[in-house]
Amino acid sequence: MSVIKKALSTDMLPEGLDDRQRYLSFAEMFERFSNTGELDPAEDVPFRAAMNSITIGTTLLGRCEGTFRTVRRSKRLVRITNDDRYCLARHAGFTTAQLVHRGREFSLRPGSLVLLRLDEPFHTADGADHKKFTNVHLPAGLRARIRGLDDLVGRELAPGGTLSLAMDYSDLLLEHPGAVGEAGMTIANHLVDLVTLGLGARNDAQDAARRGGLRAIRLRAVTMILEKRFAEPGFSARRLAAAAGLSERYVNELLYEDGASFSVRLNELRLRKAADLLIQGDRRISDIAFDCGFNDLSYFNRCFRRRFGLTPSAARGPS
Repeated sequence: MSVIKKALSTDMLPEGLDDRQRYLSFAEMFERFSNTGELDPAEDVPFRAAMNSITIGTTLLGRCEGTFRTVRRSKRLVRITNDDRYCLARHAGFTTAQLVHRGREFSLRPGSLVLLRLDEPFHTADGADHKKFTNVHLPAGLRARIRGLDDLVGRELAPGGTLSLAMDYSDLLLEHPGAVGEAGMTIANHLVDLVTLGLGARNDAQDAARRGGLRAIRLRAVTMILEKRFAEPGFSARRLAAAAGLSERYVNELLYEDGASFSVRLNELRLRKAADLLIQGDRRISDIAFDCGFNDLSYFNRCFRRRFGLTPSAARGPS
């Protein structure tokens, strides 16, 4: 399954354009970037926008921020895209937004979510000059797993629980798109499982989603944080748990069940990084050890020799 990663920003526009030209140029780029919606610029503020997306099969993760007066999906887009997926969106702005979908207007408070259908028009109707949101496009087959799914469309969904966890995971992946590679389809399935749980699956689908989604998503989030912060001096399982919003005991259980403890994973990441740095240059071994998170050179030397079968000096080779 192919994974497509895209990014678009007003920073990519040529210099020297006035604000109207910036908007028109960006709108043209945006039409090629996404066929989900259209944007109207806010008045009396400089136009800016930034967005990125990851597409995995029929599942899309995206986020958008900018000075927009309106975000809308017109009847024209509905007609030409023929897209029958659902869109779960989280309002990440700071003021209450007003949405119109399925002929009714409703409020969307900061942090809350909404389920939309992409085969029906929608638009924001508030006067705010700045908008920020994360969205996940989900396959139409979701309705077979969730009884009364369409009754949840076009209404505010309270934050918390597995729906917010799904959006947190999406944000984490969008911040670190390099983490989505060969495991893309697995990640997409986990997201659908989380959304299935959050929206209320049928009993059989609920059991399958709980087994496949919640624990796997949390494990993936934990390992991503560990891979990003392993070189921090004094990084611990407690810090990892705090960053993931989980208990230290639960984090340790997740990692152990997946094949290796926190300390084993931490040392492995640090030692691999140290080995790469030793090969790349002639920096002092002590500096490399400390930069990789070790605060004791003797301990680093022992760990390195035990892991690779030779000393750090020998790994560097002749000078």
